Amino acid sequence: QFVELSHINFHLDNLQREVKETRYSEGQYTCPFCHDTHIVKNGTQKGVQRYLCRQCQKSFSDQTAPPSYHSKKSPKLWLQYLKCMLSGYTIRQCAEECKINIATSFFWRHKILDALSSFMGTGEVDGLVEADECYLRYSYKGNHSKSKRFKMPREPRKRGGESVGIRGLSSEQVCIGTALDRTGNILIGMIGTGRVKYDNLKRFFEGHIAPYSILCTDSAHGYGKLAKQLDLEHKAIPSGKHMKGIYHIQHINAFHSNFKAFLQRFRGVSTKYLNSYLKWFKWIELFKDEKELLKIQKVYVQSQATYAGTLIEEILSRKPVFV
Repeated sequence: QFVELSHINFHLDNLQREVKETRYSEGQYTCPFCHDTHIVKNGTQKGVQRYLCRQCQKSFSDQTAPPSYHSKKSPKLWLQYLKCMLSGYTIRQCAEECKINIATSFFWRHKILDALSSFMGTGEVDGLVEADECYLRYSYKGNHSKSKRFKMPREPRKRGGESVGIRGLSSEQVCIGTALDRTGNILIGMIGTGRVKYDNLKRFFEGHIAPYSILCTDSAHGYGKLAKQLDLEHKAIPSGKHMKGIYHIQHINAFHSNFKAFLQRFRGVSTKYLNSYLKWFKWIELFKDEKELLKIQKVYVQSQATYAGTLIEEILSRKPVFV
C-alpha cells in the first residue's frame, strides 16, 4: 500500500509544467550536454517536443536526464518515494513502503540527491557568519564481499568502533566545513581529512562568503589569516567562553548536533556518498519550516528540473568529493 497521498491537492500535469518552468527559468533553452543556448525545435516523439543543439548536434526533450529518466515506474511512485525520503526512511524502509527492490531504492536515492545537489549549488553566506568544522570517521560502509573493484585499505572493524592505535585527529577522520549566516544561508562540504588546513579553508570559503562579512569562529588557527585574505572582520570566541557580545557560535554548534542526529538514522554513511547527504541535510534545513505538501512539491520539481543523468556505474565507482 502507498503511504497516503490522497490529501496532496495537485495534478501531475501541473507539476510537470512547474518542472519545465524551473528548468528554463533563465528564459532560454539550454543543452543538457554542452550547456549551449543555440537550440532549435526538432520535431516530436510520442507527443513530446524535442530540441536540437546546434553546437553539439545532440537531441533532447523536456524530459531528458532527470532522476526518473528511462524509469518504467510511474511519477506517482516517485512522489511516494520522495515522501518516504522526507520522512527520514532508510533505503530498506523506502523499498518496503514503495514495493521496489532494495537496489532500486539505493539508486533512486542517489540519483535524486545528485540532482538536488546540482540544483542548489554551493551557495553563499553574508553578513554575520558563524563557521566551524566537525569531524566524522572515514567510512567504507557497504557490502564489499563480492566486489571486484574495491579492496579494504585497512582491517575492518565493527560499526562505531574506535580507530585502533590512533589518538586525536588523523587521516581516518573526515573534516566537514560548515558555515551559516543569521538569515539562514548555509555552506557545507567535505574539505579534507585530518586536522583542518588553511588551504582547505580558503578553497571552501573563497567566492562563497561576501567581502566585509563578519566571520565568527572559535579560537582555532587559520581563520584569522583567512579573514585577512578575504577582507572579512574576524571575531574569535576565546576558549572556554560562549559569547562575546552579540557574537557567538551557538547556531553552528546546534547545526552540528542536528546533522549528527540526522546521520544516525542511516546507521552510518559511506564517505564516498557523504557529500550527497550533506546537501540533503542542507535542503532539509533550508525548507524545514515548509508544510509537508510544499516540501513534496519542491523536492519533486527541483530534482526533476535538473539535468542529472547519473549512471549506475558512476554511483558504484564514486570517489569522495572534497572541496
